[in-house]
Amino acid sequence: MKRLWLIALACLLLIVPAAHAQETPTLPISPTLQTFVNGLENYARETRQLDELNDFQRLFPTRADAIGYILGLYEEEFTPEQAADAAQFYIAFDWLEPGADYLGLYLDLLGSQVGGFYEPETKQLNTILLGGGDLGDDLPLMEQIIHVHEYTHALQDQHFDLVTLQESVQDNPDAALALVSLIEGDAMSVTNAYVMSVSERDPIGTSLRLLAQGAQTGTLTIPPGVPPIIEAELLSPYTIGLNFVLDLYENGGWDTVNAAFANPPTAMSQVLHPQKYIDGIAPVEVTLADAGLLAEEWSLVTESTFGEFYLREYLKNQLGNSQSNNAAEGWSGDQFAIYRSTETDALAWVLKLAWENSAEADEFTAAFAEFGTSRFADAAPVDGCWSDEIDALCIAPDGDSHILAQAPTLELAQALIASQQ
Repeated sequence: MKRLWLIALACLLLIVPAAHAQETPTLPISPTLQTFVNGLENYARETRQLDELNDFQRLFPTRADAIGYILGLYEEEFTPEQAADAAQFYIAFDWLEPGADYLGLYLDLLGSQVGGFYEPETKQLNTILLGGGDLGDDLPLMEQIIHVHEYTHALQDQHFDLVTLQESVQDNPDAALALVSLIEGDAMSVTNAYVMSVSERDPIGTSLRLLAQGAQTGTLTIPPGVPPIIEAELLSPYTIGLNFVLDLYENGGWDTVNAAFANPPTAMSQVLHPQKYIDGIAPVEVTLADAGLLAEEWSLVTESTFGEFYLREYLKNQLGNSQSNNAAEGWSGDQFAIYRSTETDALAWVLKLAWENSAEADEFTAAFAEFGTSRFADAAPVDGCWSDEIDALCIAPDGDSHILAQAPTLELAQALIASQQ
């Protein structure tokens, strides 16, 4: 399946089919506004030290038109069955309840938060007028920030070919999120510099304008009821990615950041701990044995790399942020597989984790003991397994690695563990 990412401020990279040129209405630009926009783009080029190599289309759609356009792309790509399949990853690891519509939740959040996006496939930069109304001779502050951010993505695309980069990681959620973090962190570094430059001239007025416009448009806060995993996926590339890029910049300036696009981080562990990337510490390869014991009743839903980011978020289902982050920090590599029953639609999974050393493995063992006991209402484990009338969860430590499994029955969870030993 060929995919396109819309690079957006206030939303994660959206994965949709190859897009066609936008046909939604866009507002006309006056010569005075064009001069104003040119100033924003000059700032971005000078700050990022990248030249504009090719022309591209600048659009100023209304928010309603932009959201309608994006939703239309998703409707063209995903059947209800495909959307349900996409949710299985989140349901299997306890982030969403069975039957939850991950894609619908994601698009609802997108509709409330998106402020602009750049499409590498169509070379279109969209800056949305968040407050509605007509285009004047300049842009409100929030739209200025968005335009600088999205213009930086256009420069990235011209110099580093974002389409080719995205295609290289589309089957690995951990590597994909690491790449997104590089892309968004880079754009955020320029965005933050622009905000600081405006604030230096008028610090109080800048803060008040941002707060007022954010309150008016609802783009400064995440709406209530958004599942934590979706919020984490959306925000982390901007926050963690910014820290990653700043560390690269401090290590060697823009040349080091540019080099990262030629050799992107391959795992979120390198983004979360930039020194690992700088030192060339890559994740180890982990493979799963064929779990043939599942026979014909079970079909493979997906098999890929989980990664430190998703491991942290999984642990946060039962543990605090600090404990979860510390327990996942020694991650060195993994592989997971999710299976679905063709008879009941129940899910089962197995995850094989490798650690940097035995001390990190021991720390995870202790944390996961608390995780399992909390998840199963203070029940004590029996031979490394917790179970109730709904499902079972098992862990098998093995030196510097672990095997985890969850299934509808204790027997199946234990069999999944045994299949990997």
